[in-house]
Amino acid sequence: MPRHAGQISFPGGRHEHDDSGLIATALREINEELGVAAGDIDVMGKIDDVRTPVGFVITPVVGWLRDPAAFTIDEREVVEYFKIDLEELTDPANFKHRGAREIKGVSYPVPEYHVGGKLIWGATARITQRLLQIAELA
Repeated sequence: MPRHAGQISFPGGRHEHDDSGLIATALREINEELGVAAGDIDVMGKIDDVRTPVGFVITPVVGWLRDPAAFTIDEREVVEYFKIDLEELTDPANFKHRGAREIKGVSYPVPEYHVGGKLIWGATARITQRLLQIAELA
């Protein structure tokens, strides 16, 4: 996407009036972006909202992807998708906390994950960090 080109992110997007709720939005978005069918996901629930400096409020929806799930990316929105081993993600050597950054009077923590040759930062890193905390893996 032009606004966030080059950034690693989870599938997602705006809630549409046809969506029955935020979980339906998440399932629609993962289908649109990665071609994953809603029936291939066991939804576990939502985690804490994440606010972004540009004013978005992200409501992460967590699900378990059934194996094997088929992926067909929409090249207008996604350049590539990749998987990260949970052990690599939870290895303290791959995590850096860069303190906090204040934007428009709001303080945002700045975690980073350096995994699989990728840098995960911003809201994606904050969502990842919160999920690992909830799962008691961080």
